[in-house]
Amino acid sequence: MNASEAVSVSSPSEPIGARTRQVPGRTRLDFWLDSALLVAFIVDYSFQFTGLTVHEWIGLGLAPVLLVHITLHWDWVARTTRRLFGRRTGREVIRWGVDLALVLAMVLCIASGLLISRHAVPALGFSTNTDSFWTGLHTTTADFTVVLVGLHVALSWRWIVSVGRRLVARSAS
Repeated sequence: MNASEAVSVSSPSEPIGARTRQVPGRTRLDFWLDSALLVAFIVDYSFQFTGLTVHEWIGLGLAPVLLVHITLHWDWVARTTRRLFGRRTGREVIRWGVDLALVLAMVLCIASGLLISRHAVPALGFSTNTDSFWTGLHTTTADFTVVLVGLHVALSWRWIVSVGRRLVARSAS
């Protein structure tokens, strides 16, 4: 049994023999951090809703949170990369490719966003560049990232539903 399949023993307030599937703290952290990232990305991509200043600050905030996300999932990255050179499934190859493309697209999107920033980066005391190349790169990588985030969520859907159900069941009891 792995940590995500841990089962808790009945507590004194539960009927004898009742069992609930426990969600480990690390899995809860992953779930809520990933959920917050998804919501922040959706809000940030809704440029017409947020306006330029809020868009830039959310984008700036996404960079360190993405680094935390990648760090927390580094064991999966290393394990899956090793498997790609041995026994592998088509699903693993697709997932790894989507995730690699997503990281690259987000790095380019955030970097180009920092370079063309009109409010957030200048407020921190740095000068920026309004070159049309960087603006085009930012727009293109943002659009590509939306597609890749959708694929990433779709490929993770079983985990999202499984953990989400267990979290809701735990909070209901």
